[in-house]
Amino acid sequence: MKIKDQEISLDFESNIQFTEFCAFILNFLKINLKINEDDSFKIELGIREAISNAIIHGNKSNLKKRVFVKFKWNKKRIVIHVKDENPNKIDINKIKEKIKKNDILSFQGRGILIMENYMDKVEFLYSENGNEIVMEKMI
Repeated sequence: MKIKDQEISLDFESNIQFTEFCAFILNFLKINLKINEDDSFKIELGIREAISNAIIHGNKSNLKKRVFVKFKWNKKRIVIHVKDENPNKIDINKIKEKIKKNDILSFQGRGILIMENYMDKVEFLYSENGNEIVMEKMI
């Protein structure tokens, strides 16, 4: 028997204040899915990093550009999609090379390092409509 996913989708301007709204939704999911404090912290940090990256690096804080966030969940996992409207493909390999060189103080890469270490799966997607991060955490 397949477990049915639930879903919430958001679409908002590139305003960092919407990060708090997404954290509020995560808190709702934490309570309903009985996510433990450690996993909840990791998921929230990943969401905050992904949304900040979409707003600041992807959309350059342009309020005319949108950020799209989708929460999908079931009893076993939560998947979060965060997409910006940056038409330029992010060179994720270049960012990862900076991380490997221990350039931890660089403005690029720390959020990706956090997401990859705290989530069970992280995928970086690109389309002509923008860059997308898909993060999954088993619960």
